[in-house]
Amino acid sequence: MDLVPSRKELNRAKRCIERMRSATSYDEYDEAWSDFLSRIENVFSRIKVAAETHKKYPSFSSRTNHLRATDSLLVYLKQARNSVHHGIADTSKYVTGGFGINPVAPGGSVHIKSLTFDKNGNVNIIAGSPIKVNVIPSSVEAIPCRNRGVTYNPPDSHLGKALKTKSPIDIAVLGIEFYESYLAEAENIFLKQ
Repeated sequence: MDLVPSRKELNRAKRCIERMRSATSYDEYDEAWSDFLSRIENVFSRIKVAAETHKKYPSFSSRTNHLRATDSLLVYLKQARNSVHHGIADTSKYVTGGFGINPVAPGGSVHIKSLTFDKNGNVNIIAGSPIKVNVIPSSVEAIPCRNRGVTYNPPDSHLGKALKTKSPIDIAVLGIEFYESYLAEAENIFLKQ
């Protein structure tokens, strides 16, 4: 039995995460995210192709098959991949950052004498009272995807734990951890006999 193709896909999926982390544009990020969705699904399908004729495969795969149908994160990864491959809708969006200007003390007031932006988007603030500036960085979020008329929202939980992130990188890392464990289990069961 050859599980090397599954290991290759897992390593490629990991490289997609690194590409997302180092992307210098949303287009690069989104391309790496779409590639990740394909690679992570390939890990599962290549394990299935390699092992499905083995007598232990049905019992080995039953828990994972169940989770792929019920776990919010695993369902989303699978359906986002299907949406990318069979549809035209995006599975992520760019969220523009900004900044907030607040009084230093809660309930206080803010007085701004001057607020200007230069041609590079840099801001210059001349405050007339003490202020607190909160910078909100730009980000990318996973968004709902549609497949065969059904909408799948970004995951809100994984393996019984709540998720408070819509970051494709965070979602991808959890997907890697899950499928890395599944592949290691497959290698243990099918290759160490």
